[in-house]
Amino acid sequence: MIAVKTDHRVTTPAGTSTVTDLVKRVPGRSWQRLRTGSGTKGERHYDWAMIEVLADDTPDGHRVGQSALLIRRHRYTGALSFYRCWSAATVPLHVLVDVVGRRWRIEEDFQAAKGLTGLDQGQVTTWTSWHRWCLISMISYVLPAVIAGLEHRDSADHAHVELVPVSCRELLKLLRILVPARPRQNIDPDHALHRSHWRRRHQHRAAACHRRWNEVTAVSVT
Repeated sequence: MIAVKTDHRVTTPAGTSTVTDLVKRVPGRSWQRLRTGSGTKGERHYDWAMIEVLADDTPDGHRVGQSALLIRRHRYTGALSFYRCWSAATVPLHVLVDVVGRRWRIEEDFQAAKGLTGLDQGQVTTWTSWHRWCLISMISYVLPAVIAGLEHRDSADHAHVELVPVSCRELLKLLRILVPARPRQNIDPDHALHRSHWRRRHQHRAAACHRRWNEVTAVSVT
């Protein structure tokens, strides 16, 4: 599965056209509102449609399988995203949507590693040096990711605590204040913990409001 641009051309039994032109022919009953994943403010819902296209780029000697164009539409703005999908066997729409969600989580991990541990800041010129830099960066990212994951698991057992799970970015911010032998000037550790607690509590309230709004406006159609 790969994301494609709006001018990407696909072939259907009716001919070849861009994905932007093809989406105009999708009937309203073909759209399904499905849960895509969970964000900072609750579950995300989008409208999805799938169009079977011809696998015109399959190399000779390979199985044709199922080739499809997956379309995601934002339920408020109407913004469209397109994905070119292939599978060895026929799969339903909700399975492809689940794969998109997994793909997005992988991209989020890469973005977090770039922002927190400098995954993309290694100014090296050889393969060995690049490999070492990426390894060090990813190992550095493992520590906050594991701690945040354990805290997220513990928070599920204490649902009455109105706090969002600590994120990797929030955790690193606290570690930089609390762990060094010489605390930063003009930064009170107790104040930093109190502010983190306050911020996570308000994020929890925002997420709860968003989830209640979703319960009213985002009815999943399966």
